[in-house]
Amino acid sequence: MIFKNAHVYRLTQPLTLDSSECEAAFAAKAFAPCSGIRPSSFGWIPPIPENSLVHEVAGCLLICAKREDKVVPSSALADTLEEKITRLESLEARPIRAKEKQRLKEDALAELLPRALPKSKQIMGYLSKSEDLLVIDTTSSSEAEMFLNCLRETLGSLKVVPPQVKAKPGDTFTHWLRSRKLPDNFSLGDQCDLFDPEDGSAVSLRRQDLATSEARVHLDAGKTCSKLSLIWHGDLKVIVDKDLVLRQIKVLSSDDSAEDDEDPVAQIDAAFVNMTLELSRFLPALYSALGGESRE
Repeated sequence: MIFKNAHVYRLTQPLTLDSSECEAAFAAKAFAPCSGIRPSSFGWIPPIPENSLVHEVAGCLLICAKREDKVVPSSALADTLEEKITRLESLEARPIRAKEKQRLKEDALAELLPRALPKSKQIMGYLSKSEDLLVIDTTSSSEAEMFLNCLRETLGSLKVVPPQVKAKPGDTFTHWLRSRKLPDNFSLGDQCDLFDPEDGSAVSLRRQDLATSEARVHLDAGKTCSKLSLIWHGDLKVIVDKDLVLRQIKVLSSDDSAEDDEDPVAQIDAAFVNMTLELSRFLPALYSALGGESRE
């Protein structure tokens, strides 16, 4: 799978732009590295190196954002600030007030930022025009929101909502764990997170048979399941949390081997098509198992 995680959103209005129109829009928001005292940057890069910013395959638009942050170590900032405070106190022979310290801190940060080493991260995503879906390869809500905001600015408007299912995922996961009876084609994986809403205590079970009594003991003590590992059709393994974010997506029977002389772009296209097809089958099955998806 190209994506290991998935924040999924449903488009409430169809995407009408074609790939050439999207390319022009994305070029206006292309990534530019941090410079000077600019502490962070977020923009679009080609999802396939040396290719276009929008890569369309089988009606899906593959896109990639790059986030760059300049991080000033707290110790370096503290040392520089202390030097500035000491120097000013010595020159003016008086204690420095709180507002002055804040200004000196801002000056110290501006002085250190141009020399700070940037840290970067790439975030992939795709838009499915036929299914009105946006899928972002991240488990971080803040990263997903940054991706969404940049996408809205790029396209001018983008109305999306998280999938709306009729049953509460946490309650359903708890029932599946307790009864050990899952919908057709679903089975328990080997991980779950349990949470007690009364006292805030939490337990994480990893690499364990969830059909044993250990999980049942915690459920009987009042805990509910907030994250559950599932296997679908004995082939797709994924962890689903109570907010329907997918984690650690893995096709158990996948064969990642490829011919050395095969076109790298063709390899990516094939993997991308396989992934979107797998998710297009799995997501409706998951939402159906959770009471069905409401499109209202």
